[in-house]
Amino acid sequence: MMFFETLEEYKGMTPGLSRIKKFFESIGNPQTELKVIHIAGTNGKGSTAAFISEICKAGGYKTALYTSPHLINVTERIKVDDVEISRKIFDNLSKKYLTKALKYKLSYFEYLTSLSFIYFADLKVDIAVVETGLGGRFDATNIVEKPLICIITSIAKEHQEILGTSIEEIAFEKAGIIKKGSFVVCGKLPSKAVSVVESKSNPYLYGRDFRSINSKNEAYGQKFDYISTSIKLTNVKIQLLGVHQLVNAAVAIFAVELLNMRGYSFSEASIKTGLNNAVWRGRFDIKRVTWKNKNFELIIDGAHNIEGINAFFKTFEQLGFSDKKRIFIFVIMKEKKYEYIVKKIAFFAKRVILLKVNNNRALNHDFLKREFSKYVEHNKIFILDSVKGVFDTIENNEVVVAIGSFYLAGELLKCIE
Repeated sequence: MMFFETLEEYKGMTPGLSRIKKFFESIGNPQTELKVIHIAGTNGKGSTAAFISEICKAGGYKTALYTSPHLINVTERIKVDDVEISRKIFDNLSKKYLTKALKYKLSYFEYLTSLSFIYFADLKVDIAVVETGLGGRFDATNIVEKPLICIITSIAKEHQEILGTSIEEIAFEKAGIIKKGSFVVCGKLPSKAVSVVESKSNPYLYGRDFRSINSKNEAYGQKFDYISTSIKLTNVKIQLLGVHQLVNAAVAIFAVELLNMRGYSFSEASIKTGLNNAVWRGRFDIKRVTWKNKNFELIIDGAHNIEGINAFFKTFEQLGFSDKKRIFIFVIMKEKKYEYIVKKIAFFAKRVILLKVNNNRALNHDFLKREFSKYVEHNKIFILDSVKGVFDTIENNEVVVAIGSFYLAGELLKCIE
């Protein structure tokens, strides 16, 4: 574990695939044995990956899933048939290949990606569902040369210092995962992004080739119908909340339709079972918490960019949580568009709690307090040192929202689980 304990994930990032290519060449290119569904996008990657993974598992296929970031343990990122890699196997793999990782100067994410692909190849999985970390063209996961399907879930402005300042530039980076001979599926994309993708491929598009319809909220989830040029499914159920999850679910269904065209066999029953089994922690994740004889609802969401925040608050209002002011716990990283997010939260906030976290990328809490003070009374903004300290301030039957960072989501889940 030393490699991962001493490195920070976002430090030492250098664009390019040359290092990871040399690493894999030195060990015989096991990644070429994998049948991959490769997923890029600004938001929705993880949820879409979870939907597809669960459908594949329900269909009887040995299914690998590689996602990021993790919320509590790094092993969450590497799963086969929904079971995390064991700590022992993870440690053994990381030690076994460490000398080569150092020789080829792999970053944290490059080495983690390498270990996941080695593990999946060792277990001879039938399908590997792989989410990019950041971007696509130079992402470590793009070592995959012949994916079965390439998916782009959404395109919005984020990581502009790395991916570019315009929708077209960001779409170009995400579309870098597209390979000749692969099916390409897109969720709801801006027209400028669609044009970029169409310049590289002949994609299937949400809203044109397939879509979700007739949706309605139910207890602990949603129900909808699905229609494409080939099939119609009725009364499809998912546990994940929010209109955006209906798009992600539809993308997943269409991807499975394309797998059937590749020679796989998925029934309507396996599609429906898989979708209903899918969970994705930290995305409009409602927890009912009991703390020191108090009971309250805690909504945890890792939304940290404008598109994600807007999707969150759309769901927040649709489900009736905005009928009165709520308590918000907030942490955000320095590179995010915090001004917009602060203003959006302030509109719904009864109190704001800024949690001190041990993360060098987090925006300073005193600075954030000054930002919130532009919209929220000064005596309703609090800076606290610990999750337990936050929970102590919550009153019985309150509704509390934690938003702005997957790091914050992980800290909260660690405490309550």
